[in-house]
Amino acid sequence: MGDSIFEFDPGRSWEYENGFYLTSPVSRLAKALAHFELYKSIVGLPGHVVECGVYKGASLIRFATFREILESPYSRRIIGFDAFGKFPQNDGPVTSDAAFIKQFEEEGGPGIPLGDLKRALALKSLANVELVQGDVQATIPAYLDQHPHLKVALLHIDVDVYRPSLTALEHFFPRVVRGGLVVLDDYGTVAGETRAVDEYFASSVVPIEKLPLSHVPAFIRV
Repeated sequence: MGDSIFEFDPGRSWEYENGFYLTSPVSRLAKALAHFELYKSIVGLPGHVVECGVYKGASLIRFATFREILESPYSRRIIGFDAFGKFPQNDGPVTSDAAFIKQFEEEGGPGIPLGDLKRALALKSLANVELVQGDVQATIPAYLDQHPHLKVALLHIDVDVYRPSLTALEHFFPRVVRGGLVVLDDYGTVAGETRAVDEYFASSVVPIEKLPLSHVPAFIRV
């Protein structure tokens, strides 16, 4: 397994693909199709794709693949923020966050290590992807201090719990271009992200939509 990536053997990709279609719930492919439809709608807009919460790397690889299919590696940068390992512990007013993190790690395990995701991107020849490691509550403001003019075409929030979700909204939502998207992986399904979104937009009338083909994700069109 010396050449494996996150315990996956690249030589068995055909087998993994068949396994996905034979065993996965219909909702998994529906979610991928929803991401594709949402990505299509930002083609031609300025700004980058920002993902807060990479976890195993699936959605980041998906967005990079859609960019490859619909645009080019240099049409926009894809920037992923994550701890790339164990879920950071965050305190906050949503008491279910600690319980959620505990159950999440017990069931899903840690996120993909940074080196493994870089190797996966290289294997798939997916370029112009930037990965920022650490607790997003610290790394997001630090990154934007260094990139004060950053514009965002698609913001994908998938950090699950309250404070990281609120941090992502506070720092990135003002940078989403007109016509751009905020894609919410856990709105209405995880208490922490749901509260952060409702709180951030409490004084605004912001429609939160879903595509008819999948109940996940929800999204906001700016």
